[in-house]
Amino acid sequence: MARLTIDGDALVLRLGLRDRLATRVGGLRVPLACVVKAEVLQEPWRCLRGRRERGLDVPDVAWKGVWRHPGGRDLVLVRPEHGPCVQVELRAPAEFARIAATVSDPLGVVERLRAALDPPPALDPPPAPDAREPREPREAGPAAQREGGRSTSV
Repeated sequence: MARLTIDGDALVLRLGLRDRLATRVGGLRVPLACVVKAEVLQEPWRCLRGRRERGLDVPDVAWKGVWRHPGGRDLVLVRPEHGPCVQVELRAPAEFARIAATVSDPLGVVERLRAALDPPPALDPPPAPDAREPREPREAGPAAQREGGRSTSV
């Protein structure tokens, strides 16, 4: 089973021997700056898009490999009988547009990834409101002067 971990400022995907043989991908290290979003898919088949470029496709048993589609390539390591999978959307310069993997603790992985992406709030005090000078009354515009020649101030 694949393992998604966070190592410093990178998302690391470690694969078992069978996964490496099926996908022909040794492992993956993606900077956290390339991660767009992460979510848990209760229905793992929803991660599939496009056509299989290489790997293993046994319907409802295992999808392991690289899927090609108009938006790029996805790395898929999903075993539906093992439950939900984690889907991580990536942006360039990452090698893949999306990673989908069945992991032992999908909710925990997504929570840790979201925590790494969202920095903690700063503890600085809020800035003081602007001290603005009071405004002077406005001069009457041309519309006010048209009414009987009187000008009124606001």
